[in-house]
Amino acid sequence: MALETQELASFAVLAEQLHFGRAAARLHISQPALSKRMRSLEEKIGGPLLARNRRGVALTRAGAMFYKESRRIIHDLEAAFEAARGASSGERGKLRLGVGMSTVHSLVPRALVKFRESAPGVEMEIADMPTLRQIEALIDGRLDVGFVRLPVKNPLVAVRKVLTERLTIATAEKFTGSLTMKGIQHQPFILIDRGVSATYHDHCISLCDRSGFTPRIVYEPNDMFTILNLVSAGIGVSLVPKAARAMHVSGVKFAPVHSSYAEWDIGMAWNRKLESEIIRKFADACRTE
Repeated sequence: MALETQELASFAVLAEQLHFGRAAARLHISQPALSKRMRSLEEKIGGPLLARNRRGVALTRAGAMFYKESRRIIHDLEAAFEAARGASSGERGKLRLGVGMSTVHSLVPRALVKFRESAPGVEMEIADMPTLRQIEALIDGRLDVGFVRLPVKNPLVAVRKVLTERLTIATAEKFTGSLTMKGIQHQPFILIDRGVSATYHDHCISLCDRSGFTPRIVYEPNDMFTILNLVSAGIGVSLVPKAARAMHVSGVKFAPVHSSYAEWDIGMAWNRKLESEIIRKFADACRTE
């Protein structure tokens, strides 16, 4: 017996809600109708996908695996529909974009303006997330395009270099020491929390290590704006992307790090299997020449 798209979509909603009443309401059907669909689905699969009890619903091991695959299938169907609709109606669909600290204030705003001019009918969703989470989301089909730290070694992910960024020293304007790595080595450091961006945090630590010292970290905020304001207040010094200058936080001065190790490349990334005309148009908008 063949699976029906309706059954697949209903199971995905129920797996997310884990409650027949809420899932039925979201699907605009009755609970008995939803239960019937689930029984039909389990009969076709040959085993239980759901563990039912008085408190609600839980996924069995098979159900959890089937949910992951059903989300991928549903995304593929949605992508196919959007591609066909865009081709027939003219540049319509959705672009889900992942950005990080190094691109949100530099390349991305310019690319979005250029892309909007060429594809005004495309809806855009933007999520702030670090490289590793972006790659996971691209593979799972939860993102269409990401901006990630290179290199990326996963064969499912296509990348194209779009930007070279570098770490920059940030201190309070009243700081009178030398604006070099040696000059700030004894200062308290303010660095991004490693849980926010492990690759960025580790890059800062490695640069300090290569400069001959271990930074004394006093604060690890979750965002760049907080870091710059703490620096402005004289709480400590930091290493930030050059693009952080565009945030225009008063009371902060910047200085370059004269080391090739301070640099890193950023690439636009997408899932090779899910490449679309919308993604290709956005890639064109990211060209800097």
